[in-house]
Amino acid sequence: MKNLLFLLLFLSYGAKAQYEILPFGDVIRTPIKEKKYTDVEGTPYLNDKWSKGKVTLKNGKRYQYDSLRYDLMDDKLVFVDAGKMMHFAEPVAEFEINDGKTGNTFIYKNGLPAVDALNTSSFFQIINRDKIGLYKKVSKSITESKQYGSAVVNKTFNTTYSYYSLKNGIFSKIVPNKKSILALFEDKEDQLNEYLKNQKVDFKNDADLEKIFTYLNK
Repeated sequence: MKNLLFLLLFLSYGAKAQYEILPFGDVIRTPIKEKKYTDVEGTPYLNDKWSKGKVTLKNGKRYQYDSLRYDLMDDKLVFVDAGKMMHFAEPVAEFEINDGKTGNTFIYKNGLPAVDALNTSSFFQIINRDKIGLYKKVSKSITESKQYGSAVVNKTFNTTYSYYSLKNGIFSKIVPNKKSILALFEDKEDQLNEYLKNQKVDFKNDADLEKIFTYLNK
């Protein structure tokens, strides 16, 4: 019984050493005023519900939270403390967040090379981060539309998905298909053809893309 109690205490300490749990201790946070999109249908967040997750700051400290949301319009992570919505004053390097709908956990990171209109502070979902990596940018914008003959303007949050590869320090946008993947893995056409012959692959499915990149990176 004593040995079991010691083991439980040891495991508890090990988990806490990795991610500190509330209270936040020395985490610096900045209160923010939530933007209200009263006339826009949908949500500016990745998931409208508050989700559990883990955060790694650029200073190396890591924390675990029960209330996280990823604001796709501002490309910022927010959390709740004492009933108030907060920004992290210390820069966030990476975070894990629960999807809420599927129960899956996704990892997002920044610090990648600037590309298109995105900079090193932009967050990307990690699909695969092997030697040749694959990343996904989830963005939201507001689109406007009017029905024929109506003066009423309807506003809706529109979600877009873009994919980027990281190879030899070069970060570039790709279309996730066989042609683009072959361009990245130039010497592995036979392996890819063999994989596609034996596996049912949906290039629009992130899990399938992750498996392909893991296989070809071996």
